[in-house]
Amino acid sequence: MKKLLYVALLALGVVVMMTPPVMAQEEKPFTIHGEVRYRGEYDNNTSDFDDNADDGGLFWPYRVRIAAEGKFTKNVSTWIEFQNAGVAGNGINGPQRFGDSFGTGVGVELYQGNVTLDQLWSKNFSLRIGRQEIVAGNELLLGDLDFYAGMSHDGAVGNWKLKKVNLMLWYTRPVEGQVSTFTGGASPPDQIFINPGTGSGTQNFLGGYATWTFNKTQTFDVYLMELVNRGTGGNMQTVGVRYAHETTGTGFFWDIEGVGQVGQVSSALVTGGANDVDAKGNAFEGWFGYSIKSGKKTHRFYGRLESASGDKSNTAGKNEGFQPLFGDFHNRLGHGDWFQMSGNLGGPTNLGGGVPGNASGIQGLSAGYTGYFNDRHEFGVALWQYKVAEENTAGNGKKLGTATDVWYGFNYSRNVNFTVSLSQLSPDDALTGTGPGTLTDNVTRLYGQARLRF
Repeated sequence: MKKLLYVALLALGVVVMMTPPVMAQEEKPFTIHGEVRYRGEYDNNTSDFDDNADDGGLFWPYRVRIAAEGKFTKNVSTWIEFQNAGVAGNGINGPQRFGDSFGTGVGVELYQGNVTLDQLWSKNFSLRIGRQEIVAGNELLLGDLDFYAGMSHDGAVGNWKLKKVNLMLWYTRPVEGQVSTFTGGASPPDQIFINPGTGSGTQNFLGGYATWTFNKTQTFDVYLMELVNRGTGGNMQTVGVRYAHETTGTGFFWDIEGVGQVGQVSSALVTGGANDVDAKGNAFEGWFGYSIKSGKKTHRFYGRLESASGDKSNTAGKNEGFQPLFGDFHNRLGHGDWFQMSGNLGGPTNLGGGVPGNASGIQGLSAGYTGYFNDRHEFGVALWQYKVAEENTAGNGKKLGTATDVWYGFNYSRNVNFTVSLSQLSPDDALTGTGPGTLTDNVTRLYGQARLRF
């Protein structure tokens, strides 16, 4: 934490040094933003499904970040953001515990650092270059993962904002494997080692996302994304459509999205395998409900379907499992985050006690209610039922289990809110197995969170 404060003060010092010559043009060229989030969380039975074994734990994950937004001229701005995310009691320069040493576990990082050029070449076009969040639609494939430690990309993003259509194009590099001895721009060419060939592991991510807005409350999205993995020879394309309607009064609301994947997951020439592996995954997300508005109270009743295709164990030349790319998985399949929208063999979860190789893909079905009261209180409950998309080797059926979510949110002020959530999962045969001595005790996740944003 001290390291984060040091970095923040250093950034503020730079801002102060730069401010005087700019003040003649802009009254407030810099704005400071930030977030402090602490969460007390208790998890039980996640590793063994056994009430008789002591595997419950209470811990305190946190995220602290501070950002400086600079506006130098009318069309040029920058965003510089540092963050530290971890678990309380495991920080730096804190009270020393047995076996610890001071100065270890440094977690301060540059989360975002970018420059935006607005009205570049056209009054409708802007270009952002550098490290940045990329968020689109309902965050199924592009999200910020803000409940946890966030997610940012290194690259360039262009935006065309027209009257009813917004088009976003991007190119980023999720993994840099070509250069192995690079030290922050200080190395001359004779000290930089370039990894030759396709086995470097470098990944490139590019695509386009278009959004049409009509009738003020409805949006229609289409997108195409490509992930190129030089380490495996993969070149996978992801295409999708989304249609959403939101309401602020009484009426129906929905959010429907379908995704398909084609191309190659890997090439035999690169991996040395017997066959190329084609991408054949797909996913579907459907959210449909009815909202009742009464004064300052809103009641929302809804049903949800989340589905990610699974890979079959007997199809060597293709991978039918959905590859989730860079989406936000929190509360996609419930507040407990028991499962993720993934189609890989072995199952879409790391919950202990599961049956390796049995489950592939995921289907989640939910019915829920959320109530909003006086803009300050939120209360919700949801019931979930889970099963695998493909049953493979173990023969334990497709049922993963059922879950219940109950949560309450309180807006203390405009910038401060609190959330309490209780989720309980009752595992079933596809997750636990069916043999003698099978453990099937409930899994619990309880957390209380405080968040300040400014």
